[in-house]
Amino acid sequence: MDLHRDRPAAFGPDSVAAGSLLPFEGRTLITRADGLPPAVLDAERDGWLSPENPILVRGQARILPLAWRADPAGGGGTGVSPEEIAAFASAMHSAGMYWAGSGNVPDLDERRSDSLGSYLAALRASGATRVHWWTYSEATGIALVWAGAEAEGTMSLALHVVPAGWVSEPRAGTPVSGIDLRWSWADVVMLFAGRDQAADRTAVTPWRPSVGECAARPRRFPPPPGCGTLCL
Repeated sequence: MDLHRDRPAAFGPDSVAAGSLLPFEGRTLITRADGLPPAVLDAERDGWLSPENPILVRGQARILPLAWRADPAGGGGTGVSPEEIAAFASAMHSAGMYWAGSGNVPDLDERRSDSLGSYLAALRASGATRVHWWTYSEATGIALVWAGAEAEGTMSLALHVVPAGWVSEPRAGTPVSGIDLRWSWADVVMLFAGRDQAADRTAVTPWRPSVGECAARPRRFPPPPGCGTLCL
């Protein structure tokens, strides 16, 4: 357990230049065997799934920042090593495979005239360099996204939670306009800085069982606690 990386170290102002990684508790929550935290699907604006897990909302896309590697040549990069990011990426990849099978590695240069093509274009515009995506449920897709360049101080790792039609051939629909996936660790730092002042304006609606929630959960998992007869 990396006890040296508490929340101020992970999300404080110095983390933009130093580089960062979710604290241990955050990494544990996002890779757990029973799938994504239910609150991910309820998020309507930037906020926190837990004290160690920020979430950024970009239209229909929910972005879970995982790691940020600053430019070592500029004196940054001391907050997290490439090996730490690679190990976390591997754990996140294994979680995705456990939740949803082998998934697919898309060709980021492919041009298409459907919803997959719209998502691919937005990934390119956001600086994505490598992506592995999965159909998480009938309604939801997930994508592990590497983006940016270490030499430019913009290398990042994130998990995208998006409509299934953006990552699944059978579910692909018409083109989707206006997808914007851009973010940086500075967004996370600003969120952390305003956290106490906005404690009464939480970004994540408390989860309550609903028919939509049940439809979105992976079929391999039983109904969430509290669903009662809704999920049967």
